[in-house]
Amino acid sequence: MIRAAFALLLLALPAQAEFPDRPFRLIVGYAPGGSTDIIARTVADGIGQRLGQQVVVENRGGAGGVPAAAVAVQNEADGYTLVLHTQGLNQAAAVGTRMPFHPVDAWAPIGLAATGANALMIHPSIPARSMRELQAWVRASGQPLRFGTPGIGLSSAVFAQGMEVEMEEIRYRGTSAALADLLAGRVHAYTIALAGVLPYVQSGQLRALAIAGPRRSRAMPELPTTAEAGFPTVIMVSWFGLVTLAGTPPDRVAALFGALNATLADPVAREKLEAAGLDVDPSASPAQFGAMYRADFDRWMVVSRQQGWTR
Repeated sequence: MIRAAFALLLLALPAQAEFPDRPFRLIVGYAPGGSTDIIARTVADGIGQRLGQQVVVENRGGAGGVPAAAVAVQNEADGYTLVLHTQGLNQAAAVGTRMPFHPVDAWAPIGLAATGANALMIHPSIPARSMRELQAWVRASGQPLRFGTPGIGLSSAVFAQGMEVEMEEIRYRGTSAALADLLAGRVHAYTIALAGVLPYVQSGQLRALAIAGPRRSRAMPELPTTAEAGFPTVIMVSWFGLVTLAGTPPDRVAALFGALNATLADPVAREKLEAAGLDVDPSASPAQFGAMYRADFDRWMVVSRQQGWTR
């Protein structure tokens, strides 16, 4: 009798839906265009195919991704809200941007997707063909180097500290606007993945001075690294990964991690990302990615303290 009643109770309970049973949102804190958009849409397509649900990309540009993340944290921790995480949030926190969440603790890591060392680009009106010449030109001009950055960033601080010159950071809502002003000569310098601007370099509209990473680029092997140019502390390697909200059930995080890494192992997806000048760099586990972006947060806090922006 008791068993029969228990069986009837189980039948009366709502069935537990399998994950996923509805579309995902992938929130991107940058305007359409550039590396973030390529990664987001490539990853969204791949995860959607593997989990059988559409992944809808939402671009919400501005302020280093803070407004976009603020939208994301208002959702339930059920694995259906994804965020393309970059160093933008960590940099925003480092310069004291107010945010209604912790830039690290708000998230459950899923996995790293790609990395990309940026190239230091300048407008060709500047008479410099190396970082040393650029350093000398800035010092002789008596004016700060106008340095473009998408959102709230500390890239100018990294270059200013490493090159020991004064720079003025000009902030933009996204890559496209910053690049347009660099091409027009309204800003002097910018760092960006080389593959995305290679046609401008080849046509003479921009001049590349160095790769701000540990190795030379396959796209332009004659271009030295910043260390080879004499500035070993000037490192600007962008990273892009997926997170969801802290508290998301581990089995759902595991499903998303598996779909992400399967996407990154796909030759077609890998070719798209590499054509954008990115290195496909999947995490061994969600925990490994979480440790990586926590270390990145610590790094930017140090940079900010050296600038006197935080204590």
